[in-house]
Amino acid sequence: MRERSKNASDLGGITSPSDSIKDINKIKRTVTFPSGPRYGRPSHRFGPPTVLFNEALARLKYDLEHLDKFTPPHQKLCHAFSLIAIAADFHPSEEERFKSLKAPLKALLGTEASWKESVASGSAIPDGLWLEGPFAYMIFELKNEPGLGGDPFLQSLVVYGNVVKQIVNHLSRSNFPVVLLTMAGNNLVVSTAIYTDAVYADKLLSIDLHLGSHGADNVLRIARVFAAIEECTDRLRTQYSLLDTLHNVQPGVMYPSPTADPPEAEIPRLEFICKLNRESGTRLAIVDEANERHAIYLARMQTNTTGDTSGDVVFVKFTPWYNEEAHRLLAKQVPPLAPALFSCNRVIGDMYMVVMEYKSDASPLHLLIPKPKYTPRCLLKVEVVRKSLEKALGLLHGQGLVFGDLRQLNILYSHEGDRVFLVDFDLVGKHGEDRYSPCLNPEVRTDVGRWEVMKKEHDITSLEGVMEWLGKKFNV
Repeated sequence: MRERSKNASDLGGITSPSDSIKDINKIKRTVTFPSGPRYGRPSHRFGPPTVLFNEALARLKYDLEHLDKFTPPHQKLCHAFSLIAIAADFHPSEEERFKSLKAPLKALLGTEASWKESVASGSAIPDGLWLEGPFAYMIFELKNEPGLGGDPFLQSLVVYGNVVKQIVNHLSRSNFPVVLLTMAGNNLVVSTAIYTDAVYADKLLSIDLHLGSHGADNVLRIARVFAAIEECTDRLRTQYSLLDTLHNVQPGVMYPSPTADPPEAEIPRLEFICKLNRESGTRLAIVDEANERHAIYLARMQTNTTGDTSGDVVFVKFTPWYNEEAHRLLAKQVPPLAPALFSCNRVIGDMYMVVMEYKSDASPLHLLIPKPKYTPRCLLKVEVVRKSLEKALGLLHGQGLVFGDLRQLNILYSHEGDRVFLVDFDLVGKHGEDRYSPCLNPEVRTDVGRWEVMKKEHDITSLEGVMEWLGKKFNV
């Protein structure tokens, strides 16, 4: 929390929001500044999906993907038609566009806003700002045309940073979820943002507003989009209005609060403890840049029907793909060749929430420390690793599966009983059918290419590479 508060004092960019986006040098400084927003630019600055951290934001994403649930009333359809017609027109200036769009926007969004009023001690003048007390739950920024006056999305993020900077006394009670609504010409973008160890943001929807041959469909869709936004902001207002009733410190604001996909499904109840270091599996006191991007945590899982989360400590991972079948196959062996898998559930954010046994007594293979001199014990460890990995791969290959990512980081070794466990079943695929990731790191896998068809023999090559490395490290 101290580190988070320290980072918050630098939020808001180096200059005003509008000035921060005017040329490439200012844009780069705004984004790459240590407290700059994480939204995928540059490519290494991003984090877990923002919707993992707040139910209202998660439901907005879900609703935007399931708009058929909304049946807008007549008046909302009229306002949606006006918004599209005005946005598709050309306006002599940004001010004229703003004046024309203000009325349909107010009607569609339903709640009162501050329009072009200075906030954050005068450091920002957003086109639209919706507040519940001191907390911003929606920000609107407009540009007359794409490319004229800069990127309204980035500008809204700078405004958000300025607003958060003014409410640092509430950092222990919220991650400040917000909806960002931006327009440039006739392009509408709906985004979400939070503040944990830094500002993180995701674009949920980008749509061009126009009529034409499919005008009726477009009007209906826009009316439904704004209905989804209105539901989300209602939830956010309620959350913010209840902040004063919470205890002073809510450590959970730093960690996910996942929502099942679909929302009515059940997922394990978790109390998150900390983020884990991806390379070592150890606890992180401060999230460094190398660990911002992943979503790997330590948590306590509910152990009874009363909602108690004081049970076993578990390892929790959020990932876009996971092969549950392969993990369970190895975990059920005697002795097990993978940590016990408690659940694998789909959550909003296009992710799986994987909850498994936390092997606190095990370390990734690359962190094993060899003894100073050769001993039979060292040889035993190497042979235990080989036999365990050969058995694990044999089981997977027998089911027509390729592990696909066999390396030291994904092999745990426990000194208690000299046990070996495979972890990270994200890339497991079918032999001869599935393919490696188009983002495959060529420095990690030199034997296969991006999008290459997966084959069992690739696992064997990886195994020999691991054993060669282990033999050299232990001098056996």
